Amino acid sequence: MHLTLGSPTRSVPAHRGTEGRWAYRRDVDGLRAVAILLVVSYHVWFGRVSGGVDVFLMLSAFFLTRGFVRRMAGPAPVRPVRHLLGVFRRLLPAAAVTLVGILAVVWAVYPETMYRSIAEQAWASLGYVQNWLLAADAVDYYARTDVPSPLQHFWSMSVQGQAFVLWVILLWVCQIAVRRRGWSPDRVVGVVFGAVFAISFVYSVVRTASAQQLAYFDTGARLWEFAAGSLLVVALPRVRLGAVARVVVGWAGLVGLLVLGAVLDVQGGFPGFLALWPVLCAAAIVVAGSGETGRFSLARVLSARPLQAVGRDAYALYLVHWPILVTFLVVNGRTEVGLVGGAGIIVLSLLLARLLTWAVDRPVRAWRRTDTSSLVPVTVLAVAAAVVAVPVGAWQASTWLQERAIEERALQANPGAAVLRDPSLSKPPADAPLLPLPTLIDDEWVHLDRECSGEWANDVEMLRGTCSETTGTPRARHTIAVIGDSHAQQITSALLPVAEANGWGVVFLIKGGCSMGLDEPGMDERCDGWREAAIELVERVRPDAALTVVTRSDAGEDDERLRPGIERFLDRMDGAGVPVLGVRDNPRFAFNMYDCVVGSDDPLDCAVPRSASLADRNPADDLDRPGLHLVDLTPWICPDDLCVGEIGNVAVYRDDNHLSRLYARTLSPSLAEQLPATIG
Repeated sequence: MHLTLGSPTRSVPAHRGTEGRWAYRRDVDGLRAVAILLVVSYHVWFGRVSGGVDVFLMLSAFFLTRGFVRRMAGPAPVRPVRHLLGVFRRLLPAAAVTLVGILAVVWAVYPETMYRSIAEQAWASLGYVQNWLLAADAVDYYARTDVPSPLQHFWSMSVQGQAFVLWVILLWVCQIAVRRRGWSPDRVVGVVFGAVFAISFVYSVVRTASAQQLAYFDTGARLWEFAAGSLLVVALPRVRLGAVARVVVGWAGLVGLLVLGAVLDVQGGFPGFLALWPVLCAAAIVVAGSGETGRFSLARVLSARPLQAVGRDAYALYLVHWPILVTFLVVNGRTEVGLVGGAGIIVLSLLLARLLTWAVDRPVRAWRRTDTSSLVPVTVLAVAAAVVAVPVGAWQASTWLQERAIEERALQANPGAAVLRDPSLSKPPADAPLLPLPTLIDDEWVHLDRECSGEWANDVEMLRGTCSETTGTPRARHTIAVIGDSHAQQITSALLPVAEANGWGVVFLIKGGCSMGLDEPGMDERCDGWREAAIELVERVRPDAALTVVTRSDAGEDDERLRPGIERFLDRMDGAGVPVLGVRDNPRFAFNMYDCVVGSDDPLDCAVPRSASLADRNPADDLDRPGLHLVDLTPWICPDDLCVGEIGNVAVYRDDNHLSRLYARTLSPSLAEQLPATIG
């Protein structure tokens, strides 16, 4: 029997005592129902994480290990490959059907800006690596996070799938040791998974303390929860509780589970030592239900038919509830569902879960062969994978062909800022789409060709991955260093054509959220160290100029200001003899400008007065530095004092505060006019 986020292999119910420690546990099915109801209700109504997934992870290993230990020393040992194929045969079909359903809904009602990322997540979910994709996005400053993904919940199934592969290998090794050496199965399993628990738990605590967003999706930081389930298998026969103790322990465990999400920041503090709470609570409930059930026993409550019914559909309920919730929020443009809306989502989720279990899960698990071949599970897995792979691949291919065809017409049909210089370009062909396309908006970041080399090469840990250069930089007579955050980075799109025309080299020293305002709080706790390392590198190499953004605007505020501490940066550059190209910040908005323009028939519907974000005059005009050359592109971003989202059939912004790469590139002539002749 395997209890997973997926449906268990349900054994024939046995009365307590007919199979001893291997007896079928109705109360654990009930516990699974409690866990999934916690997950769903906390997601829907509270926007929080409940700890229910941690219970699933522990229980899934409990039953996987239980099945192995039962057969380790017997006449019919487990065959690891067939066993693993059987596990994924039960999990993948329902997941595949859910993925296809989600993709259909996404195509129908979601913004096109999400198409590419959701297609990537569909592949990651199919391959059980979604957790690593989300981990990368969690620490990626440039990832779009304004709209949740309907596939986000597949992260836990990916962790589980990876753990299952490792567990089957480890249990197979344990089985070999037991059969060849005659050792006790419980003892071997206890030693192996005790070591896994200790190593993973220490890693989890350290990883959570240093990089919690990464640790949350890190399989290694979750393995101790699985190991706890395996250790529970070997500990259970050795735990003896009296009738009263079982009642107290069981109910205490349930209360602990129910209040966990309300009193702890699960999403912000897990999976470190705080995750012991749900794991220990679930273990207490399992231990309390392992003996004879009395009148007040929690096991009797958990064995009730309603909870058994929910437990039976738990996997399907987990699969469908999240995309239903996210779709409701996306379609209605809301961030909360309310009491009535939430109740409707839960009811619909329960109905779809029942349908998914009845139409997909049961028929697949009932399809058996009398021989010992692996043909059935392999066939099921192949068909399930194809059900997802074919539409996703076709969707991506179609999108790619459309993108290539449109790119060929872009120069004539999408002039961008050039229309402000040549009004004759202001009327593109009627069928010319706005660029960048929604499916390409996530690519609207400029990146340079190669890692820093030559005199810019360094082995400073703080600068690793943040220093890059154009191909011609090592041979260039003049070099400009772009230093700071993403607002400095975006201007590079305008700088690169100028640099190429003049034979200049361009070097990136960019870290998202870390401006050169030395007193400005960074989005990353390591900003201060990174800034100092970047400045020291510029001081040592002494490029012909350093470009950075010297002011800061904010949505809905007219108090545009100098970046705190920018004067100290300018002093450092002046002391090193490095001129500074001080760029004025662009306006920021309280909404996603790109989504607004794409979703509106009239771009003026999204227009915002320049005064809503920028001051009447550039705050940097008051800076008195001989080596400072100011650059102000505001007239070409907000013509006629009105900040619009589309100019020359090109989207000005990619989100609520960053210029699109394509539009920034059309600002190149305007930037060139403001650069000092002394550069070269």
